[in-house]
Amino acid sequence: MNDVLLDNDLDLAIINGDFVVDDAEEQHQQLILIASPGSFRESPLTGVNIVSYIKTGFTMAQIDGLKQKIRLQLAYDGYIRSIAQINSFEDIQINAER
Repeated sequence: MNDVLLDNDLDLAIINGDFVVDDAEEQHQQLILIASPGSFRESPLTGVNIVSYIKTGFTMAQIDGLKQKIRLQLAYDGYIRSIAQINSFEDIQINAER
């Protein structure tokens, strides 16, 4: 899905005075991970709030809970199939289809 892209600081990406528009699926998934419930007015239940997991540690139970929450949140956003691979909180791989 094409959308307006954000830069690494989550500001609008602008090149030569124009907004950058390109495939934004990965960006949408990243925003769902970062957001906490209530961040999106149109969808108040959407958001994983990954920061809360980072602060609590890295146990197998937390990894399983986080994977489940990621799948649920992606389903709220219209993804029909998703797989999350979590190697560390800095290395989360998501494979999702709409």
